[in-house]
Amino acid sequence: MHPLLLKAGIGATALAAGGGFALLGSSSPAVAYSSPPVFLDISIGSPAHLVAKGAAIQVPVTTSCTTPDRNAYVSVTVTERVGGHKTATGTQNFFVPCVGSRQTTLVTISSGNGVAFAKGTAFASGYIEDYYYYPFPEETTSGTITITS
Repeated sequence: MHPLLLKAGIGATALAAGGGFALLGSSSPAVAYSSPPVFLDISIGSPAHLVAKGAAIQVPVTTSCTTPDRNAYVSVTVTERVGGHKTATGTQNFFVPCVGSRQTTLVTISSGNGVAFAKGTAFASGYIEDYYYYPFPEETTSGTITITS
């Protein structure tokens, strides 16, 4: 037999065997295709209000998620330059129920570094994440907010 024909015959046999293995493999679809679409949204409102002379602030955070009967993880960080060379910063993590519509939560964020928040402008960032699907879908936001009394 000619060497080229022999190689073609081996290749055809391997292809047929591989196709047979593929037919015997799992018939369930990949997770990415069987997972329902997930909608996540987050926004950080303004103004935030001082609590306990600046030891904390209360920030309105609006979220939305569509994973039925589940909770989504939310993290919000606020950083404000106060005084000369001081920075007040704090983070709050929490869960929100996924009800399929927008909901606003008043989140209390304490200063985590011992510097009090003050009236003025601060930078806020946050994200909402759904841990029930892989890879974890996430939506982020950031911007400036006003802190009032």
